[in-house]
Amino acid sequence: MIKRLSVGLMLIMALYFSFFDTYPYEEKIQRLYDKNNPSGNKAICLIVGNISKSMYPYTIHYMEGEFQPLSPKTQEAHLNRLTNENLHLFSQFGLFTEEQVARSWGKPIYRYNLTNLGRQYFDDFNDQTNFCFGRIVVNSANIIEDVLNSDNGNKERKVYITYYVKNVPDWMKDPTVYKRFGYPKEVTTEGLIDGIHRYRILSKRKLESIEGVSLTYKWASSS
Repeated sequence: MIKRLSVGLMLIMALYFSFFDTYPYEEKIQRLYDKNNPSGNKAICLIVGNISKSMYPYTIHYMEGEFQPLSPKTQEAHLNRLTNENLHLFSQFGLFTEEQVARSWGKPIYRYNLTNLGRQYFDDFNDQTNFCFGRIVVNSANIIEDVLNSDNGNKERKVYITYYVKNVPDWMKDPTVYKRFGYPKEVTTEGLIDGIHRYRILSKRKLESIEGVSLTYKWASSS
């Protein structure tokens, strides 16, 4: 009962704070997202794998432990398996060519290269292959919550927003793609999505943006 009351009190305080806070969060967040993504096509980035541009055409390889449960010992093999699966998946949507070039230990070995379509979405951040798209449009900033970062002691502010995504390519609209990378269907339909934008509090009216929902890079989840 006490726990429920404390949670309810925190929510009321957050609502109270957001009601009287006149800082233009929606405008500021939107301006920042558009400044960092002027083309309107790099809000969301899907990490294909640790493959640099110079490695194409890229021939896949298999690693011992790739089908074992994920652990510190099998992490490299696990990520290699996700990369191989991602390459095959995106080849089905025309972003890669796929050619079987050999067999090893009874498994087919494939070679992949970027197509013209793939190059439209290609991004080499962190010297790897990513496919990026979209523009985040902020719909609302509803609840503001101030917290203390336990790791560094800095005061931070969480702004709970709703947003939708524009400029989504057709290949992202397939459930096998957006579900694999942990996105809801609303990403593909301009439906509203809940998100959080984080600030570092420098003073009463001065905030420094830390993290938001634009320019995000996500790995595929294990299948």
